[in-house]
Amino acid sequence: MQWHEGCTDNDARMRPLFLALGILVLACSGTSPRPMTTQTFSRYIALGDSISIDLYPAHDVERRYAGRASTSLLGAASLLYRNDDRLWPEFEGRDLRSLYKGIEFDNRTSDGATTHTLLRQVESVTASDEPTLVTVTIGGNDLLGVLGSRGGNPVPDIAERMRTAVTRVLERRPNATVLLSTVYDPSDGTNRLPGHGGTLDREAEWLRQYQDELRRFAATDKRLRLADIHAHFLGHGMKVAERDRWYLQESIIEPNARGASEVRRVWLTALDR
Repeated sequence: MQWHEGCTDNDARMRPLFLALGILVLACSGTSPRPMTTQTFSRYIALGDSISIDLYPAHDVERRYAGRASTSLLGAASLLYRNDDRLWPEFEGRDLRSLYKGIEFDNRTSDGATTHTLLRQVESVTASDEPTLVTVTIGGNDLLGVLGSRGGNPVPDIAERMRTAVTRVLERRPNATVLLSTVYDPSDGTNRLPGHGGTLDREAEWLRQYQDELRRFAATDKRLRLADIHAHFLGHGMKVAERDRWYLQESIIEPNARGASEVRRVWLTALDR
C-alpha cells in the first residue's frame, strides 16, 4: 500500500481511533451534527389556496396573541421560508432560509384558489433547471363549491386539473421537489360544518376520493412527496373546544395561527423523508 509523503503506517492505523474519539467528544458535549443530505434548493415556490396564505393566521395572531409576533407573514408558506422566532421558537433555525442559504421565495398562493386558479398560477412559473422546492395546497375550495349541489361527483375533474397543473410545474422545473398536500377536514370526520344543516356524507366521500387521488398521483414520480395535512389535523377541528382547534374561530375552513404552523410542520416532515 502506498502512503503520501510523511504519513507512516502507524499514523494510518491510528486514524480510526482519532475518528472514534472525535465522535465520542461530540456525543459527550451534547452537540450533534446536522444530518448529511444531498438535497439543496435555491428557490421556493408556493402554489395553491388559503391553507398556505398569511391573511387568516395574521388575523388570528392580532386577535389572540397581540404583540407576540414580529411580522404579519404568518401563513404556512411564509413560516416555512422564514420562521417567526418570537411566536414559534420551536422552529428557530428550521426554516428554509436557515437550511438553504440564499434561497429565494416566490409566493403565488391566493385566497379562494381552486384547481382552475392553480393552472393560472403555474403559468406564471418561469422555466428553469435550478433546484426548486414547491408546495401545493389545492382542491378544498373546489369541493366547498359543490356543497349541497345536485350535480354528480366532481372529483374526477378536480383531480385531473390538479394533475395537469403539477405536471406542468415539473415540466417547467425538472429539478423540483413538489410537496403535494392533502386537504384537511375541519369536521374531524363528523361530516358537519357550521351553517350547513344535516350531515355532509356525500361531500365527505368526495373528499376521501380526492385524498386518494392525491396519494396515487404522489406515488407516480420520485419528485413528488405527499404531505398529509389531512391526517395530521384530525382531532383538531369540530371535535374539540375552539381554543384547542387549529382552525380560525370566525371561519372553520381556514387555518388559524397554530394551524399554519402545523401545516409548516407537515411540510418539514415530508422534506426529511
